[in-house]
Amino acid sequence: MATEKLKFNLELYATWWDKKPICEILINDEVKWSNEIDGSQDKPTTISFEHEVNEGDKVNLILNRQNKTLDQTVVVNEQIEKDQLLHIKSIEIDEINIGGLIYEGLYKPQYPEPWATTQKNSGNNLPESLKSATVLGHNGTWTLTFESPFYMWLLENLY
Repeated sequence: MATEKLKFNLELYATWWDKKPICEILINDEVKWSNEIDGSQDKPTTISFEHEVNEGDKVNLILNRQNKTLDQTVVVNEQIEKDQLLHIKSIEIDEINIGGLIYEGLYKPQYPEPWATTQKNSGNNLPESLKSATVLGHNGTWTLTFESPFYMWLLENLY
């Protein structure tokens, strides 16, 4: 079976005031990187790694966003004054910036309690997943699924 070795390059940055967000990056179930994100929009944290995949396989690039607690969001007069956010600035696979395909990622937030129950009780239905999210405000996972060979998937999904 043919394989391809893909090189990944991700640029992430954080908005934080007290505790930095932590991001664990996985390919399928394999952890490739895990650490705090302290980069800024102008100087993002850059993570690079390689992963070999089998031709025909579905591949999940997963960002597991962690380290946000209830006290990391400070609300004054119903306005968020301080928060902890994780931003996805760009993703390159095999030296190709995937551009708008970044919005195909699926974000599954883990809503904190008791906030989630309060929202539901006030009639706000919290979605189980969000597409087009590049700002991750809650702990949870963001997953981009693609197929190998990567170039064929890219060509099929660009337009």
